[in-house]
Amino acid sequence: MLADIRYALRQLRRTSGFALAAVLTLALGIGANTAIFSVADAVLLRPLPYPHADRLVMVWDQLLKIGVRQLPTSLTNYDAYRAASGVFETTAIYRGDTRTLTGAGSAERIDVRSSSRGLLEMLGARMAIGRAFTSEDWRPHHNGVAMLSHKLFARRFGSNPAILGQTIRVDDRAYTVLGVMAPDAEDADVWIPLPPVIDPNTWQFRMLARLRAGVSIASAQASITAAARHLEETVHPYRGPNGEDPGYQAAVVPLREQLLGDYRSGTLILLGAVGLVLLVACVNVANLLVARAAAREKEIAVRRALGASSARLVRQWMTEAGVLAMLGGAAGVAASYAGVSALRALSPTDLPTIAKIGVDSRALLFTFAMSCVVCFLFGLAPSLAATRVNWGLRGSRPRRRISSVLVTAEVALALVLLVGAGLLLKSFARLRAIDPGFRPDHLLTMQIQLSGPRHRDDRQRISYFSQLQESLRRLPGVTAASVVGWLPVARVGADTGGGNPFSIEGRAWNPNGPVPQIAHTTAAGLDYFRTMGIPLLAGRVFTNSDTMDAAPVAVINQSLARGFFPGGDAIGHRILLGAPRPGAQWMTIVGIIGDLRTGALDQAPMPQFYWPVTQQAPASGAAVVLRTANEPLEMTREVAGVIRLLDPDQPVYNVTTMEQRVEESVGQPRFQTVLLGFFAVAALFLAAIGIYGVVAQSTTQRTKEIGIRMALGADATRVVASVLIDGLRPVLIGIALGSAGAAFMTRVLSSVLYHVTAHDPWTFVFAVIVLAAVAAAACVGPARRAALVDPLHALREE
Repeated sequence: MLADIRYALRQLRRTSGFALAAVLTLALGIGANTAIFSVADAVLLRPLPYPHADRLVMVWDQLLKIGVRQLPTSLTNYDAYRAASGVFETTAIYRGDTRTLTGAGSAERIDVRSSSRGLLEMLGARMAIGRAFTSEDWRPHHNGVAMLSHKLFARRFGSNPAILGQTIRVDDRAYTVLGVMAPDAEDADVWIPLPPVIDPNTWQFRMLARLRAGVSIASAQASITAAARHLEETVHPYRGPNGEDPGYQAAVVPLREQLLGDYRSGTLILLGAVGLVLLVACVNVANLLVARAAAREKEIAVRRALGASSARLVRQWMTEAGVLAMLGGAAGVAASYAGVSALRALSPTDLPTIAKIGVDSRALLFTFAMSCVVCFLFGLAPSLAATRVNWGLRGSRPRRRISSVLVTAEVALALVLLVGAGLLLKSFARLRAIDPGFRPDHLLTMQIQLSGPRHRDDRQRISYFSQLQESLRRLPGVTAASVVGWLPVARVGADTGGGNPFSIEGRAWNPNGPVPQIAHTTAAGLDYFRTMGIPLLAGRVFTNSDTMDAAPVAVINQSLARGFFPGGDAIGHRILLGAPRPGAQWMTIVGIIGDLRTGALDQAPMPQFYWPVTQQAPASGAAVVLRTANEPLEMTREVAGVIRLLDPDQPVYNVTTMEQRVEESVGQPRFQTVLLGFFAVAALFLAAIGIYGVVAQSTTQRTKEIGIRMALGADATRVVASVLIDGLRPVLIGIALGSAGAAFMTRVLSSVLYHVTAHDPWTFVFAVIVLAAVAAAACVGPARRAALVDPLHALREE
């Protein structure tokens, strides 16, 4: 074996150009597979970093008739679920929100997680310094205590252990620091015990549970469904504004699916696509080896004459293939590091496991296994071709047949990738062409978190927002400014929930109508619609006269007007958020605006209505929106200065332009489109090289034949046509097979396509034309050289 390896290395050294081409081709295929495997490993294979992670589940309430599939639960429901037939080993609830950390340094927005007993133990959280919560910390009237994340400990407090026992202020409340969590613990900034006295019927808690050993998801779901049915019959936890049934159920979702479910199908698609690229690379290298075998026919014939068996020749060829595979694998590992860096840059920012994407021991083991598979795939065909050499006769039929079959295979594989990339590209183009309902250019957005004694009542918050808007409008370079409860456009693929039920004066609530009687609702400041570039279709927008002492008003969108008012004539009608109740103030509709995408771009606009900030301000956080004359981000410092001048303890965060927000919302489909497009181009390039190499080799082998034909009177046109026909014949067969394969394989893309069918005919036609054009271009060079063959020179060659 060592002798075979040394001989293989000598042969590769003699043909360094061939060796370089083969190694680079394999490096492309293996490197891309290693990089994508690192993503698949993080998303699909690697267990979550929690004890018994495969048994962890989330339990959600659902209101299916109004489109809410994941609703936080209440204490009443939690108690019922926890006792559900003993399917859970451990349960806990928690609530996450954003608050303001003040004290040393500037005010900072932080993520705070309030948890019940057992949550940290279920997640396997460890402490870096200090101690965790004990049962005493959940007692009623116990002084506030907190644990810090390691990131906040390092960023805010300089990793100084003296913070233990000290007091921090969160939303103007004091908490004593008990400990600091380990770096690999959950990423909330501050953890506090859930208050023991809570309204049992408020729906604000997320429920995490660990199934008992041996309990399946289906069994747990059956128990939870029975518990929900019992709750519905006895407590009636959910009802519409007039007592209607909104479709209350409960769902058990595995934690892995909860965290990574949106990315599973996309990752599988990319894994399959990059596997096809590797197959194309293997076929290409196999073709190179078959061509190389033609150049070594005499050597093989001599070795056969000296007694070498077919098995011995196959072993030698497989050894050379193995050496190439190992060299390609090593180069692929080097390429995968660059690939992983590119993947991290391209990956959607909300991918939970993005930090775990990397080339580690698992990826290296995968690369080694892939190299072994590659060795077999591309080494087998040339080995068989070499053992069937016809004692030195060039262009033997078996070898030419093998080359044609290989060209057919790589053309078919390349076409499947081209069609898939074309479908995703067309889908992404249509997604990006969607009108969000506003003008995203020159819009700067940022979020603020209201807290502290200055913002406790509605009048204080209204006054703050009024001063803020006036101050921002006076800034040079600002053409319009306003505030809003939340910003439009969410991530494509995200579950943005349903909406809030609303009542129309004089009508019963109807969840089963053509348009569900639910809406996205929020407060908007004066000039918000003009700032965003949202068109006013009828009536008026908010004015300075819409104060707390004036009659409540609302502006609705076109979908709500058309869905609930004949002819869209909604002006003057009155609506109410929730059910009619004593003391509730009905809002008079004064304006109708165009639809905007409050959810993901791929979701149709749903009913929306807004009330003025000057009548009811957001209770905590809000978004600031400014339209600027110049580059929006250049205004960040001035805007933040105005906000802090009004309130030094006011944190500013999530500073971005609206264009960036829209781009981030399509991060996942863009990620898939760019990668699949790259794989398709790589496969097309490799296929072109393979076609060119086979046609050039065939033309060289036919030099004597071409010379004879030209000596007998054949003109150059016929020679060119003959070479093109021979070269394109396996290409056409490959296109036919690839079209059939693409029609079958692209069905897996249906779930990620937007307004494009998996069998879109124009995409198939375009892919075929591109591949045929590239194949024809690859054949043109050898065909033209064949037409220039000198008959006398060709006849003297032998």
